[in-house]
Amino acid sequence: MQVEMREVTDNKARFVVTGTDTSMVNALRRALLAEVPKLAIEDVTIYDNTSALFDEMVGHRLGLVPIPTDLNMLNYREACTCNGEGCANCTVLYTLSKEGPGTVYSGDLQPTDRKYDVKDKRIPIVKLLAGQRVMLEAQAVLGTSRQHAKWQGVTAAGYKYYPVIELLSPNCAENGACAKMCPAVFEYANGQVRLKDAEAYHFREDTLRMCKDHVRITFRRDKFIFKFETDGSLTAKEALVRAIAALKDKMKGFETGLQEGLQAEPQAKAA
Repeated sequence: MQVEMREVTDNKARFVVTGTDTSMVNALRRALLAEVPKLAIEDVTIYDNTSALFDEMVGHRLGLVPIPTDLNMLNYREACTCNGEGCANCTVLYTLSKEGPGTVYSGDLQPTDRKYDVKDKRIPIVKLLAGQRVMLEAQAVLGTSRQHAKWQGVTAAGYKYYPVIELLSPNCAENGACAKMCPAVFEYANGQVRLKDAEAYHFREDTLRMCKDHVRITFRRDKFIFKFETDGSLTAKEALVRAIAALKDKMKGFETGLQEGLQAEPQAKAA
């Protein structure tokens, strides 16, 4: 198997995987979506809420705010040495206090540790009229989207077969119409169409009809273009590393279970 990175930023990644099949890349997609832990607000203590929203609705909206996550410093609450009571090793505390008129934004959440300051500060929580107020404390803990969607740090993950685009003729229909409709894939110069970037393939039906006599498109079944994005709580690199680690752990668990099952099989037959 070969992996070629095409793009890696804080919030997204794109790479090409060669020498595998859909089962492997789909396992990676599922691991990114369901197995990567992140912080999310779980417990909210509301001291005052005279806004138009019920306490439960305010708490639900707070839970969906992406929280910066340091996976090297935090433990799952249920596995922490504090026995689930909540400490600095498993819980991040926030306070929020605001009076109207105005809108309560995610940036109004004040963490006890500034490194957990919310990055996207313009997510609206609730609008306050004159005389209305919200005052609360919130606790963020680690979890995965297997428990709840608010712990899903990877918001979009997908893959597609690698396209193989052949130019049957350098003279495209209607003066380079293909290149004009798909400038990311083709370029048009000196009356001829040239392939620019096959990986950018995303044709509309009308483009395919217009170019069907000039372009042949097939797909490799052992090569994939994989892309995903995060909500900002984790970098794309961190999410990918954690997803691969989760897959390794699952395979180790399967191997251990298989070995135990094979060892127990003769005893079962003997009985």
